[in-house]
Amino acid sequence: MKIKVRSVLASLLLLLALSMTGRAVGTEPRPVAFSGESPKFKDRNIDLVGRFLTEASSSGNRLDDYYFVLIGDIQNSPKDFGHAVFNAIAKDMLQVVDEKTGERLYDRIRFVILNGDLVYEGSSPRQWDALEKAFDGKGPDGISYPYLQILTREKPIFPVTGNHELLSFRPHAPTHYTDLMDSTKGPVYLKSFFDWDRWIHNPHILYPVPADLPGKTFRELSAKLGDPADVRYLAEQYVLKKDGRFHLKFNENPPLQEDEYRAGKERLAAGLAAIFRKAGYGTLPVLNSDNMVHYAFEARNVVYLLLDSMARGWHYPDFARLKQALYPDKKEQHRLNLFTVSPFNGQSDFYQAVAAYARERGLTLVVSMHSPIFNSSRHVTNPGVGYNSWLALGLPQPGQEKGAPSFFDDILFSDASDVFSSCVHAYEHFTLIARAPGSADHTVQCYISGGGGGPLRTVFMAQKTKPWVNAYNQKLQDLGGPRSGRSVEIRDDVTGVGHHYLLVHVVGGRVVDASPHFVNPEDFRQPKVKPQVTLSASYLSHPSSTGASLEFCPGVWGREKGNGYLAFVNWRPSLSLGVIDYNIRGISPDAQAYAGTLEVSPFTLEFHLPKANLASLKLLGFKLWDGRANLRRAFLTTGVEMPLFYDLFGRLERLNVGVEVYFPFQAAADANQDFGRRTRLALYAGYRFRL
Repeated sequence: MKIKVRSVLASLLLLLALSMTGRAVGTEPRPVAFSGESPKFKDRNIDLVGRFLTEASSSGNRLDDYYFVLIGDIQNSPKDFGHAVFNAIAKDMLQVVDEKTGERLYDRIRFVILNGDLVYEGSSPRQWDALEKAFDGKGPDGISYPYLQILTREKPIFPVTGNHELLSFRPHAPTHYTDLMDSTKGPVYLKSFFDWDRWIHNPHILYPVPADLPGKTFRELSAKLGDPADVRYLAEQYVLKKDGRFHLKFNENPPLQEDEYRAGKERLAAGLAAIFRKAGYGTLPVLNSDNMVHYAFEARNVVYLLLDSMARGWHYPDFARLKQALYPDKKEQHRLNLFTVSPFNGQSDFYQAVAAYARERGLTLVVSMHSPIFNSSRHVTNPGVGYNSWLALGLPQPGQEKGAPSFFDDILFSDASDVFSSCVHAYEHFTLIARAPGSADHTVQCYISGGGGGPLRTVFMAQKTKPWVNAYNQKLQDLGGPRSGRSVEIRDDVTGVGHHYLLVHVVGGRVVDASPHFVNPEDFRQPKVKPQVTLSASYLSHPSSTGASLEFCPGVWGREKGNGYLAFVNWRPSLSLGVIDYNIRGISPDAQAYAGTLEVSPFTLEFHLPKANLASLKLLGFKLWDGRANLRRAFLTTGVEMPLFYDLFGRLERLNVGVEVYFPFQAAADANQDFGRRTRLALYAGYRFRL
């Protein structure tokens, strides 16, 4: 039966028809019952957070005895953007009981802190989109996340910035001066995900004077103010820029003399904070050096302070400009970091303001941040997140004799009762004793909980903590002054391995227990490997030809079990059958013919493409064309494909586009030696679905 050109065109039309659906073949997970139209996560969460904080500020007693949950490193799997572990954690939370009484505790869990690393690569909008779908109960390839859907509809979620929020792959190794964890895009996506401009417009969210606001918000704020003098003063301090946001003029060209900078920002902060509070903000009299992702909230007798522990601070543009202006020599720019005690550091001022707020009211201060300061699984001298801890502790740089003051000194020696962190994908708890001459020992309970989804860390070495402590104690002595004679000691270091979350019990304004709850690996076991089918249409050059094919892939297998560093790689073998209309225009001296095609691709890898989607890399394939009479040719092939349209427009996720390179190497002895000889390149589009 003669193959017609219309067969190829029909295949292409079918491909386009399928792609227009923009969704996988099969049924969607049945959603949790929800009254009315289901709003987006950010709208639901803003409402839940607002209701909780309003209740927490009331005079009732429901918050005298309650729980909250802290989950670190829920980051998606880089091989499919799924959050299977987080869904298993949500399931366990629904079922958790008091070990002594058997009481179900889910209803007494009042909020959830997601303690950083919400996605694997924060500069990738695709991964934030996958997280939002996961919160709506939809995992990759039709997998249902019903427990995650319930959790995000019933519990307010408070975020923290992690290093993976700032991750942006680059073709170089991290050093002490440059890192992969400094993307400016990550905080932008995080803020968008949680609707930050509305988030900070809450009288119960403690936040500095905003460094910038959207034009609409700024105009609405001005309209709410009854005093013309307030409106005029506000307008004088902000300028509208091309991004459509009003930016603080002070941050555009600030004085670089420390005393002048401090005096100017203190005057400005006092005036602006009063205006923002009139407009319904919980603004403290602090002028931020940038719109940093840090904030605090009060829940009855506790103030929860959520900090950005990615100390270098390159992910905040205004702060980065300050660093460069103050220290033109790149190797000196570490002197201004997010833990520096400096008027140029907005986070330092914000910490001091929140600590004073808690002290004046007799409230307990609980600190949460992503990167741990002491732990027994990492070397403090590592150039990556270890170096963030080095900076946070104010430890000396190479070539320096002394370290530097850090506001973490104050956290350890005066204010915080409990410090929660994550980043290390395991569990650790120790008691830190901070000693200062003439004062009673200050005890801080330190928790590291990073078991929310990232690859597990299984090795702890108690001796690794000792260099951190020794270096920090030496810094305190070298600095002298009020820090002279101070020291810290770590006791009762307990570690654990496995995916988990922390269930924290708060009674009478004190954390009385923070217990890890390890989830059953059976609950997040990946579903069985499913075959995939891709219908593709292609255009080949030299000479102009068109084709269509049906590719069958028996499944996709992850490579992380062979090597943990290959967690972002899948193996995707396939077999394809198709047709080609060779030299379709007949304008080349080559033969014009129809042929059947067979391609075997045993060496295809699927991998996470930085800042984008999953791409397939065909390392080596074998293709055979077999036409009528003496038309036959074999090729070696290689190529790459990805869902480009999704990355550009946020749609057509299953529509992949790609390029394939042909290396013709053999024609049968009795075949036309010119058939397919000049073919070198094919462009194609394919719609992929699961069986």
